Amino acid sequence: MGKNTGIEWTDSTWNPIRGCSRVSEGCRNCYAESVAARFSGPGQAYEGLAEFNVIGEGKPEERVESRWTGAVRLIESHLEDPIRWKAPRKIFVNSMSDLFHDAVKDDWLVQIFAVMQACPQHTFQVLTKRPERMRDWINESNRDLVSLAGEELAGRRGWCHAHEDSNWPLRNVQLGVSIEDQESANHRLPILAQTSAAVRIVSYEPALGPVKFETALPKQEERCSLNWIICGGESGPRARPMDPEWARSARRFCSDYQIPFFFKQWGEWLPYDQLTELAQDCMSEWVKNDAEARAYRMGKHNAGAILDGVEWKEFPQ
Repeated sequence: MGKNTGIEWTDSTWNPIRGCSRVSEGCRNCYAESVAARFSGPGQAYEGLAEFNVIGEGKPEERVESRWTGAVRLIESHLEDPIRWKAPRKIFVNSMSDLFHDAVKDDWLVQIFAVMQACPQHTFQVLTKRPERMRDWINESNRDLVSLAGEELAGRRGWCHAHEDSNWPLRNVQLGVSIEDQESANHRLPILAQTSAAVRIVSYEPALGPVKFETALPKQEERCSLNWIICGGESGPRARPMDPEWARSARRFCSDYQIPFFFKQWGEWLPYDQLTELAQDCMSEWVKNDAEARAYRMGKHNAGAILDGVEWKEFPQ
């Protein structure tokens, strides 16, 4: 099965929910908002892609800014997409939203988890900036509701049974949080450690400040509960540069606790101390970030994903 997404650590995206709202600094340059604005007209949504308020006037590329309104919707036409994908793949759930947004109805979550339960061949990857709801939703009562929804799904499709995974939490669902700095890590990581999950993911992207994981997770058992850390800089026209020491610190933490480490990208800015021969060939395209020239803007493709001479692409087992 070939990849159909540019997200390096997954194979496909599945968006049964569309729409969102900003919750922290990592949302400032939300790429999903940009996609929504590009495909929508003023005051309307394109095929349910997003609900947003236009700030400024003109064509999409001329607008000053677009923002989510906080309205979300279930896209029923895409609800059962993973069932139609027969070959196993890693699937990032809701790249255009947050599965555990407050406006997502419990019944929608039940239906989505029933689809994931019915597709044991796939690995589903869920990231949220709202970890409290994720932690609280993964409970035994919702397990029963998911099982019932799975039986209804089996009935609609004429299956003899629901292809149901009797384990809870589901073994093929990886749950995680997105963080961007120490403040977000201090809040979200302890809640992730309290969340029942087969695999717990931390997406430290966009990295906007240093994170001491030991500070956010003071207990040894909390640190050891993490199963995968993804790290990356910000991309897009308004991207902010990442200090290489932030990535090194995350990498050292992973090494200390034997956690797989995936360095996704530098983003738009390449730090000066990460120059490679390939990067030097692009020097004419660079724009200095500041007078000290600690980083150069050269685009995501040219900046690449080499950290201290190594491409870190580790996955959880």
